Amino acid sequence: MRFSIYILVAVGAAVALVALAVVFLDGGEQEVVSPQGESGSITASSSGGASSSGGASSSGGASSSGGKTSSGEPASGSSLSQDNQSAATTGQNTENAETALKIDLAQVNPDGAAVFAGQSEPNARITVFEGNILLGETVADANGEWVVVLEKNLGPGEHLVSVGSENGDGKSELSGLMIAIQVGESGDEKPLVALLPQSETELPQLLQSPDDQVSDDTVTSVARASSDGASGATAAAVPAVAPRALFWKSAGELVVTGISRGGVGLDVTAGKRAFGNTKIADDGTWSVSGTVDLEKARREMRFILRDADGAEIASYELPVASRDLSKGFDGSQMIVVQRGDALWRIAFKNYGEGIKYVDIVRRNAAAIGDPDLIYPNQIFALPD
Repeated sequence: MRFSIYILVAVGAAVALVALAVVFLDGGEQEVVSPQGESGSITASSSGGASSSGGASSSGGASSSGGKTSSGEPASGSSLSQDNQSAATTGQNTENAETALKIDLAQVNPDGAAVFAGQSEPNARITVFEGNILLGETVADANGEWVVVLEKNLGPGEHLVSVGSENGDGKSELSGLMIAIQVGESGDEKPLVALLPQSETELPQLLQSPDDQVSDDTVTSVARASSDGASGATAAAVPAVAPRALFWKSAGELVVTGISRGGVGLDVTAGKRAFGNTKIADDGTWSVSGTVDLEKARREMRFILRDADGAEIASYELPVASRDLSKGFDGSQMIVVQRGDALWRIAFKNYGEGIKYVDIVRRNAAAIGDPDLIYPNQIFALPD
């Protein structure tokens, strides 16, 4: 029995290794897919020859990283149900909080060639898409393992990619993670790749960075990670902290809430002044309150995550303008835009309807010139 398991693991690793070799060693010409907020005329073909036209999102579906992205709707021609299209924007399965569809590997070459791998129900059909563009598909093996080599390279810019599956009974679901990919213009820099959870209590997982050191055994090590799921576990262990929301209490006290990974305590400063400190809850959430000098036009708030010994293990710097904080004087909650956020998804999380992003735009008209362009660390007021 144990010998059979070893054989299955070896076969899975071999499949991933072959896929990576195709991606990173193939020197042939490849069609390029542009970020889906920037072009509405791209056509991509599925492995079966069917094509689907992509349309640019004009409904607040932009990534907060600065480039326009899609609203996260399934690719045309895929059999993901209409009911699950709203789940694509939240990244959650509409029926199960714990999805069987998982992403263990996302590796992208400087030229935009990419390979993804993960787990699902056995023999499920896996589709990888960005907006209305089908990027690739496959069928998971009998153990539920799957590998997708994108049929077309990802062009320069910022992409937000989704993964969906459909089992033999016609039940479809979407991964609780979306894949954020930033491909450089030069073609010689390693792209940034991160998994973006669509939950308020989880932080992005950095899988690949331009700062990574690339060695000759990169392909082998990545293939091994795809077979045992180590890549996600390693990324998840990195301490991190991020503010999510702000609101005013009585007597001019500002409350900041957020999430963290690792650490037991948090110290916050505003400019050169101490703001407050707090303990981290078991689920990684935190809330801290203090005062800020509104006579100053701007200040930088620094959030310092500390371990049990009091050592700094992660930090986050948030520039805050007094005019942004004034948006909440009427009691409105204010949200801090994080990398990978989109107005549509912010509205869906807070109101249950993505279309209400229009209300957020109206409430913050001075700060949102283009609903498809929002940026990390922007502060928006949420209308009632």
